Amino acid sequence: MLRFLLTSVFASVVLAVSAAGYGACAISDSAVVGENINSSFPMHSVMKFVQALYVADKCDLSATIEVDKASLLQDTWSPMLSTFEGKHRFSVRQLLSFSLQQSDNNACDILFASCGAPSDVEAYLRSLGFDDIKLRHTEREMHYNPSLSADNSATPLAMAQLLRWFFIHHLDNANFMEVWDMLAACATGSDRLPAAFPDARVVAHKTGTGFPHPDGSFDANDAGIVLLPGAAPLAVAVFVPVGAGVSVADAARALLRQL
Repeated sequence: MLRFLLTSVFASVVLAVSAAGYGACAISDSAVVGENINSSFPMHSVMKFVQALYVADKCDLSATIEVDKASLLQDTWSPMLSTFEGKHRFSVRQLLSFSLQQSDNNACDILFASCGAPSDVEAYLRSLGFDDIKLRHTEREMHYNPSLSADNSATPLAMAQLLRWFFIHHLDNANFMEVWDMLAACATGSDRLPAAFPDARVVAHKTGTGFPHPDGSFDANDAGIVLLPGAAPLAVAVFVPVGAGVSVADAARALLRQL
């Protein structure tokens, strides 16, 4: 019964968001194009990119954290679970790699517990001048109450602006450069932004996927920097709720045609 109630609540939240259709924004130099660029959408695991900026700016990536496998969620997306038994020490760098490249939910939450809570990451965003990106909940909290994912939200414009900020500053320090390399080696979402830009030299991106609905459908997001030959860097954010009737790749291709 609890699972039914959670699913019903989550569905009502998603239907409210989906009424706006999908959201997409691309920024290239001074050009800004998009669809519903000022509407808020759940970030899902795109929020791991936001977290990564805070971790890279505030934490020692070489520091190690002892992780007890028994304390982690066992029924969530977490490739790191297959890499150890019992207790093991992971570096912040390793956890960040699991989180960004493989979208590991446990790695994300260990970073929240050890480096800075969602409220710290949101305060960091505010200090940078980004007011339309909200980060309120951990993966564990959303695991037990999927409707909370709507609170971790962003407008496509704000996310594209944050991506552009990151590209401008990614050479400022070694940690940001490592985040860039991790995003460029993202192992998820080959059918999303990478599919929309097959000729790109680099697609440095972070995907986000919503909790599955009873029919198996789910929100699909992707946000990243695309480096195309002979073109200015392109910051792209695409949020596609269930029922929007478009794929991430098609929404991104539509953005490119508008530039």
